[in-house]
Amino acid sequence: MDKIYNPYEKYGVRRVINAATCLTRLGGSIAKPEVYEAMMDASKSFVQIPELQAWAGEKIAKATGAEAGLPTAGANNALMLAAAACIMKGSELEEYDPLKLETWNHITLKMPAHLEGYPTEFIVQKSNRNIYDHTVECVGGRFIEVGSSKAELDEAYTQGKTAAYYYTIRSASGSQPLETVIDVAHSHGVPVIVDAAAELPPRKKLRQYIEMGADLVIFSGGKFLSGPNNSGLLAGKRDLIKLAHLQAYPFHGIGRASKMSRETIVGLGVAIDLYLERDEEAEYREWMRIAEYLADKLGEIQGAKTGIAYHNTIEGEPMVPVCYLELDPDMFTIGAMDLVHMLRDGDPSIEILLEPKFILDEPKGKITINPEFMLEGDSDIVIEEITKILQTNTRP
Repeated sequence: MDKIYNPYEKYGVRRVINAATCLTRLGGSIAKPEVYEAMMDASKSFVQIPELQAWAGEKIAKATGAEAGLPTAGANNALMLAAAACIMKGSELEEYDPLKLETWNHITLKMPAHLEGYPTEFIVQKSNRNIYDHTVECVGGRFIEVGSSKAELDEAYTQGKTAAYYYTIRSASGSQPLETVIDVAHSHGVPVIVDAAAELPPRKKLRQYIEMGADLVIFSGGKFLSGPNNSGLLAGKRDLIKLAHLQAYPFHGIGRASKMSRETIVGLGVAIDLYLERDEEAEYREWMRIAEYLADKLGEIQGAKTGIAYHNTIEGEPMVPVCYLELDPDMFTIGAMDLVHMLRDGDPSIEILLEPKFILDEPKGKITINPEFMLEGDSDIVIEEITKILQTNTRP
């Protein structure tokens, strides 16, 4: 097998085969050459950053069907700015214009420690919490946790204190659906923030949550959208996007530390255009081809059971086919998690996942090998390394 190019070898750093999914700690995704060409071109001159943000915001609005949009330094920064916007809704900050470069620091510098009199409560279902929602508290927000009933969602609202309702798509199991949350929130005249950072594909999800009535929606720009890893999208109502912009870089609000270079903003804008042109059906066929190839080859190993499972389903429609691998504990001296770590520790490092759904259903655990971000030649390396590890850890 020909050696695959490792651009990090010159630095003494291992290449990673991404057979897991789009992970920030692996560098996100790989953008198209046109993205980097646009970024290089943008580096050749200066620009008024607020004007460039407005340009990218128009692309975000068009792609999502929202009234307005804002490029952000990742999805986490988008959530921070969304929460800050909801806290400042109805305040004197609405009088200012980010393109006029006035001074409104006396308002934005109140975050997070000096928010007396501002609404800072964010209502969330306990079953809908996730690790990223801590960002809301970083801007001075406070979560009001409720159970998963419409009545509890309604009763948690407090006039003058509730800033917004918060909903994350990825942790929605066991929660009241988004439609219900939107109905309750809007009955009280407060907005709904939707964290949909990792919800692509399919492309139609870009518009789905805005069409449902969400006021602010967050997507990662560096995951499946294939923009720069440190980019994100905030889409929603024009008045809230304006408030988010007033608190973002390059101004001196809560988002100041999360800078986006002019190159990153341009790269994100180009990545959005390219994403809207992608052939989703062709991508699906290629993923299925690789997943089936992996399942066929790994299934030849005695004691290894393989098959096809799916990530990111929408309305029962499978979106990303993955190969799953289950190990017979009577055949091998290692378990699934051991294999995950041994592959990660190899050279090249191979990143695969234990699928949470499978862990809950079957204590033995199943490994998933995701073809979405595997490069040419990666599948044969994955098969070779898994085969080698299992053969050397077979019970006598």
